[in-house]
Amino acid sequence: MLRRILAVTMRDLRSGMRDAMIPYILIAPLLVAVLFKLFVPGVGSTVINVAMPETAEPAFAEYVERYGEVELLEDRDAIVKRVQAMDDLFGIVPKADGGYELIAAGDELTGTVEMVQSVLSSWQNPDLEPPVELKISDMGWELSPLARFGTNFLVVFMSVFGGMIVMLNLVEEKQYNTMAAINVSAIRRWEYVLGKALPGLILPILHAFAVLVIMGFTEVDYLQVAVVAFAIALISMIIGFVVGVYQSEPIGAVASMKILFLPIMASVFGAIFLPEKWQPVLYWSPFYWAYRSVDDIVLQQAAWSDIWLHNLIIIAITALVFALMHKRIKQGMRA
Repeated sequence: MLRRILAVTMRDLRSGMRDAMIPYILIAPLLVAVLFKLFVPGVGSTVINVAMPETAEPAFAEYVERYGEVELLEDRDAIVKRVQAMDDLFGIVPKADGGYELIAAGDELTGTVEMVQSVLSSWQNPDLEPPVELKISDMGWELSPLARFGTNFLVVFMSVFGGMIVMLNLVEEKQYNTMAAINVSAIRRWEYVLGKALPGLILPILHAFAVLVIMGFTEVDYLQVAVVAFAIALISMIIGFVVGVYQSEPIGAVASMKILFLPIMASVFGAIFLPEKWQPVLYWSPFYWAYRSVDDIVLQQAAWSDIWLHNLIIIAITALVFALMHKRIKQGMRA
């Protein structure tokens, strides 16, 4: 039994690798997470970021570091090139007359130029205290909101890619007319369905792990992550089966699968922006409950009782969806 199930799974993986679509689905979520990580600001990012030459006076560099971050570069040309990059960074180049050249791109945050000028004036005039005050506030959890919400969204959103794998494998079966052969083979139907479903159940878990590692959440409870990712993958897999048995070409199947994007985005953005009293309007969505679980996990405040409760709701909604669609799936697999 297990051998027949794994045989179906391995056959799908081998045949899927011949199509560029499936390797893309495997890799694309990780690339999205890497790109998102590059654009998420760190918690400890400073307002003033300065580049100066390596020959700058060490005492001056240490003084500027009291108000921001200092990056030492080779010469003025390197500083100019660095200032022209995407982030807000100023260049300070000492001049022969004892003054300093301030280099700016012109698109910095409002007020930051004046702050750097004040720091320079204070260095040149020790009796002048710069109007810059640094305060560190500890709210108990140092986490960028963008990193938190973005990571939660990616984990929930990527569950749909497991369903896409199932869908594309079924479409391939229809393209090569192998579905009829499966129906008369020795393999049981439930073994065939489980073999097809395995990649769609395992892939979201692996994607969730990878996203959390890439985003720097390495201390979360990965067992809780696996349980939530598995539960939310169920409904994506069911939709993948429904679309796969009725579509006959990959592009149309992928377009049909995008129907999941709307409830996912509505659930996530609703959970983030809707006031607490309006949250019940999202209780119908399994993606809403998955988002709440992932959010608690990322914040490291998830209790197993809440995880099981949310998963029970997800599975109940999934069972309802399956009850509504299982006849269509059964009929489509006989075609």
